[in-house]
Formats: sequence, structure tokens, C-alpha cells
Amino acid sequence: MRVLLAEDNVRLARATEVILEKNGLTVEVSHDGLEALDALDSGYFDVAVLDIMMPGLDGLEVLRRVRAEGNDVPVILLTAKTQVDDKVAGLGDGADDYITKPYDSRELVARIRAAARHRSGASSKVRFGDLVIEEDSSTLTTRTGSLGVNQREAQMAALLAHAGGRTVDTDWLRERVWDGEALDGEVELYASYLNGKLDALGSRVKVEGSDRDGWRMVETVGA
Repeated sequence: MRVLLAEDNVRLARATEVILEKNGLTVEVSHDGLEALDALDSGYFDVAVLDIMMPGLDGLEVLRRVRAEGNDVPVILLTAKTQVDDKVAGLGDGADDYITKPYDSRELVARIRAAARHRSGASSKVRFGDLVIEEDSSTLTTRTGSLGVNQREAQMAALLAHAGGRTVDTDWLRERVWDGEALDGEVELYASYLNGKLDALGSRVKVEGSDRDGWRMVETVGA
């Protein structure tokens, strides 16, 4: 699971990063709101943990901007005990949860896992451009019709669609789709399979990337 931790206190950020990684999470750290927004715009995360009080942009403004961009990443706000109004505003702006400082590290890990589960279980149907992916039935649908695919193709397509055009790491896909046991070149092979089936459906959507640079879903213009 990939987590963005946005915390301007360097020592606290480092301590939290170590705890999260010991619990099997992959962590990227930002120390101000602008760094956090850039990270969320350029990469895929299962959960974002945002401190409300950060320089550059505060956590609430980062939250508002990512939601305005259509990014549905689960967001947990880190708040002080006195920030009641900020908690209310954050939940109103699309935050999924908040946790008050000082917090127990076990509670933070549990909240992160719960937020990620909520996202993955929200719906088996994912849309990207003219494409609808139904994981339950392993089906791809466009305006021209539907086509059955295998379970891994459906999972890979859904994960890339959830990422909203942002690049995801090859290792992350291997872990989520193949439980970390994909053969060399298997992700690339499945990207080729998906593109062939998207072409057959006349979709404007395609998968692009490489094992080195990562993978993303894009929609071609004017096709």
C-alpha cells in the first residue's frame, strides 16, 4: 500500500515514516503543501495523510484542490485538539477521516488501512473516458459493446482507471494484481493484451508506459 505523508515537522515525519514502513506500508513524505499537491498530481497513492498546518498550502487547501481535480484518494487529516472548525471543514470538503495529535501510531495504521479498504470496496465498476470496467464480471464496456477479459486484466485496468491518468509503479501493480509473483515482462504483456481489447472495442482509452517508467491509462483526443 502506497501512502503520502504530508507533515512539515521533519522529526515527526521521519518517526511516522519509520512506523508506517515497519507495518508494511510504502511511504512518500512531503514537508509542505505544495510538495504534497505535486506528489498527488504526479503519482498514485492508496491513502494521503495531510497535516492541516503546513507551509505553502495548508492541508485543507491541498484537499480542496485534489478533490476539484477529481482525485478520489482517501484523505486523513492530522489535526490539533483545538482545530474543531477545521475538522468540520475538512470533512465537508471531502476528507475521509481525521486523527488528532498526539496520536497512537497503531491507531494511525488502522485508520490508513480502513480508508484504503473503503476505497477498494466502494464499487466494482470503474469509469475512465469512454471505458467502463466491471471487476466483478471481468468486463470492459464502451459505446460499441462489451468484451470479457480475464480477472487480472480487469484488475489491472481498474487500478489504472482509479489512478486517473497518473503513473503507477510496476512493482505496485505486481503486488496488487499478481501478489508480487508476476514473471519478468508479465505486466508489459498484460498491457499489450488490454490495448488489443480496447482497440477491438473502438475505445479512445489505452495503456501506456514501461516496466522502468511505470504505467498509466490515457484517453486519446479526437479518436
